Amino acid sequence: MSAMGSTGRREVFRALMASAFGGLMMILAFPTLGWAFPVLVAWAPLLTLARDWGWKRRFWAGWLMGIIYQLVLFRWIGFTLEHMTNLPGWSHVLLTAVFALWHGLMPALFLALSEPVRKVFERRWRGSGVIGLACLYVAVEWAWPFLFPWTIGHAFWQISALSSMMALTGAAGLSFVVLVVNGTLAELAIRRSWRPVRWALFAVVPLLLFGGVWSLVVNGPEARKTWRVAIVQPNYTLAEKKRMTPKVRRALLMKLKELMRGVAPGSADLIVAPEGGFPYFWQLGRTLDPMNPRHARHPMFLLKRIITEGPATPTIIGGLRFIPGKRIRNSAVLLGATGDVMAHYDKQILVPFGEYIPGRDLFPSLAKSVAGVSNLGVGEGACQFPVDGEIVTCGICYETIFTDFTWSTAGDASVLVNLTIDTWFGTSTAPYFHLMVQASRAAELGVPMLRAALTGVSAIVDADGVPRETLGLDREGVLRGEIAIR
Repeated sequence: MSAMGSTGRREVFRALMASAFGGLMMILAFPTLGWAFPVLVAWAPLLTLARDWGWKRRFWAGWLMGIIYQLVLFRWIGFTLEHMTNLPGWSHVLLTAVFALWHGLMPALFLALSEPVRKVFERRWRGSGVIGLACLYVAVEWAWPFLFPWTIGHAFWQISALSSMMALTGAAGLSFVVLVVNGTLAELAIRRSWRPVRWALFAVVPLLLFGGVWSLVVNGPEARKTWRVAIVQPNYTLAEKKRMTPKVRRALLMKLKELMRGVAPGSADLIVAPEGGFPYFWQLGRTLDPMNPRHARHPMFLLKRIITEGPATPTIIGGLRFIPGKRIRNSAVLLGATGDVMAHYDKQILVPFGEYIPGRDLFPSLAKSVAGVSNLGVGEGACQFPVDGEIVTCGICYETIFTDFTWSTAGDASVLVNLTIDTWFGTSTAPYFHLMVQASRAAELGVPMLRAALTGVSAIVDADGVPRETLGLDREGVLRGEIAIR
């Protein structure tokens, strides 16, 4: 009995160590460290040990691994709750833990199902179990209801030959490759057979070849146009955003003015300023008479003067839009070189517990039940801004992390713009995660992306999804560069 108990404790210890190892590898691979290659071995120990376990132990081991990396990577949830809501301190820890427990169920489900799926593939094609494991992981990852969708494959978002693969497969293709490598390592640890290696090469090499070739295509010398672009990052502080008095709004507009005036006329083809960059409400239906002294002091007229007396360049900038009798909208507005409003777009996918409380339409009292949570309205229609004979499509903040939404609204756009506020997350991993996932849309669409973030990270992203120029967190300035339109 003593020997059996010792063996059981040893197995539990091995399971704990394998789960902790997997969690650590995930933490190392993602922002802010970003050492991508640890994900290639993150699952290998658990997949090796899982052969001798029942489904319950596999489930618990996978869940523990998921909880570990979710708690560390998404620790910013506590910061946001502390600074943006009126919820008590104990709830910050509780809600972060609930988030990790829920999202940790995804790897738990994968590991619990891994052996049955592997055996089905092995019975049909000997050595193909590694393909079955990878297919299972991608399927579970794709179907899981994430609050902030991301994949294990996103670890390679800054390597052009790999990120370019997303033009064919989306981020799922990268996850597939990662799990094939993990499964193959597990197979080699258990038995020295080359069959799994042959299957792995058969599945992975064509994807890698496509990624390498497509990277050369989208980064090649030929381009229809080259745009000079300027991304304005005004770096409004969290305290300023939370206390929008008339004096603060005026000061923020003056800060925006100084940055815009720094862009010389004729030096840019497009200027992009972030979500919330215009610190007043858009009143797009109002006609302003420059001869009327009161109208001449209106913020929208002042912004018009900032553009005409400064860069005289088409500008996309975000702000809240006031509509009489309706909920306020989170909007992006295209201003022409003369400062006139050319087009606007209202955000369609709102951030739950940030821009609205779920269930507010059924229970209206919920709308203002938590301080710091807005009650915005949902927009309609895709963003299609005409600029210099091209179509620019835009997503506001959260929207651009969704593949289907971005695809369905992009149309024939040749440039993707994202306007973001990440002020609410401080200097945590969240702004880097946000950029990582949004940059994938550029790779999937094969078009460059301009990301304007209020406090960073702003970025010029090439059509392979790799940021070429960035302006980091908590920095005020203008990011300049060029994008190739193909």
